[in-house]
Amino acid sequence: MTLSRTSLALFLLVLTVVSTVGPLGAQDRYDPNDQNRRDRDDHYRRDDRDDQYRRGGACFFKDIDFGGEKFCVRPGERVAMVPPGFNDRISSIRIFGRTEVTVYQGRDFQEPSLRLREDVANLQTYQIQPGHSWNDRVSSIEVVSMRNQGDWDRDGACFFKEENFRGEKFCVEKGDRMDQVPPGFGDRISSVRLYGRATATVFQDAGFRGPSLQIREDVENLQRFQVSPGHSWNDRISSIRVY
Repeated sequence: MTLSRTSLALFLLVLTVVSTVGPLGAQDRYDPNDQNRRDRDDHYRRDDRDDQYRRGGACFFKDIDFGGEKFCVRPGERVAMVPPGFNDRISSIRIFGRTEVTVYQGRDFQEPSLRLREDVANLQTYQIQPGHSWNDRVSSIEVVSMRNQGDWDRDGACFFKEENFRGEKFCVEKGDRMDQVPPGFGDRISSVRLYGRATATVFQDAGFRGPSLQIREDVENLQRFQVSPGHSWNDRISSIRVY
C-alpha cells in the first residue's frame, strides 16, 4: 500500500512539472514578445529588404562607412520626416542603381538641400555652410530613379565602349545571350549599365568561355575588376549572358 502511495505521489509530481515546463518552453520558443526572436526576425527582414533595394534606392546609416543602424528608401518615395531615432543622426548614404537622392536639413523638404548620385561614406565631406558639414543634419529625403533621354526602357543591360557609360553602345534584353559581341565591340567594352532586375555575366572569350565576371550593379569603369593579377576587365569582354 505504501508503494502505491509513493508511486501516485511521484506520478502527480511529474505531471505537475510537465504541465508547468511545457507552457514555459513554448513561451520561450514562440512568445511574440521575445526580444531575441524579434531581433532575429528584424535581421532577416533587413536582409530581404537590402536585396530589394540593391536594384535601385538608397540606404541611410547612423555611422560613417555605412555602419550602424540604417533604413532604406525606394525610388519614387518621399520621406517628409526620417524614422524615429534618425533625425539629425545620418552619417553615410549608400545609393543603388540609377538613383538620385536629395536630402534636406529641415523636415517636409525644407531647404537647404544636397543632391547625391553616388555613395557617401562620410557626410563630413559635404558642407552645408562654411564650417558646418552635412553629418547629422538630415531630416527629410527624396529618392528618384534617374533615366536619361535615350536610356533603355526594359530589363536588361547596355555595354559601352567608354567608361562612365559613354561612347557607342549595344544593349541585351534580360533572358538573352550573345556568344559573340557585335562587330567593333570585341575586347572594347569599358562600362556596363543594368536596367530593371537584370544581372549580367560577361566572358573573356567567345562562346561563353574563359574567365567570367558576374555584374549585379552598374559598372562605370571595368578597370575596377581584375580578370587576372595585374590585368583588369577593361576591353576584355567577348561574350555575354543577361538574366
